Amino acid sequence: MLASKLDQLLRPLPGREALLITNAAGEVLFQTDSVNDRFKSASLIKLGVAAYMQAHPMDLTQTVTVKDEAIVEGGMLCHLAQRNWSLRDLLDLMLSDSDNTATNVLIDWCGFDQLAAWFKECYQGLHLGRYLMAEADSQTGKENYITAAAAMKLFKQLLDDPSPFGEICRGAMYNQSSRNKLIENLPEGCSWNKTGELDDTEHDIARIMVDDQYLDVCFMSHYQGLRERAKIILAMNQVGELAYQELGGTIS
Repeated sequence: MLASKLDQLLRPLPGREALLITNAAGEVLFQTDSVNDRFKSASLIKLGVAAYMQAHPMDLTQTVTVKDEAIVEGGMLCHLAQRNWSLRDLLDLMLSDSDNTATNVLIDWCGFDQLAAWFKECYQGLHLGRYLMAEADSQTGKENYITAAAAMKLFKQLLDDPSPFGEICRGAMYNQSSRNKLIENLPEGCSWNKTGELDDTEHDIARIMVDDQYLDVCFMSHYQGLRERAKIILAMNQVGELAYQELGGTIS
């Protein structure tokens, strides 16, 4: 029943979409043929930065000075005066507020080339080609890419980590500032998510929980123009509702 409803929902959508839904056991409940296709990653690349930090433990109490020339648009740091931040807070800002400056600082801290090489080695479909807000050039590889399958793997790794690092990631994504896609119409407190967007891209990945059961949902899209974007966002809302109802939840 869920699969038929999702097929019906996705069929008329413009552009290109990938949808992957798994349960708590990691079993695939629904997937499109495009879950291994590359999309511009937008802010989902931040899941990869966090996963690198997870795999290479570091002292998160260390303080980093964010230089004025490192400030870019997107997130809180571009309008706050504070310049000294702990790695822990930068990690939180990257995941909860999708802060681009925090992300770029962490990329530098990890090492751009080391991070890019680790992505290529460990996650098929994950590619780091540029800093956040840097000019993209797909012809020369200066773009960031991700697949729905890779995003799901990263998301699960971060949320299911029982360590203090995992606790930080769960807290950040529980308090995610952007909630207008998969979890727009769901009750507060039942979800964790990480979202991303560009002029032609809308992504969201979420864990939706009812009681002690949950579904992980990754919806990625590429489209053209505001009218197509509106249709994609509405579909994301509806997919989130269907996942919640599949778990037995009731939307008032």
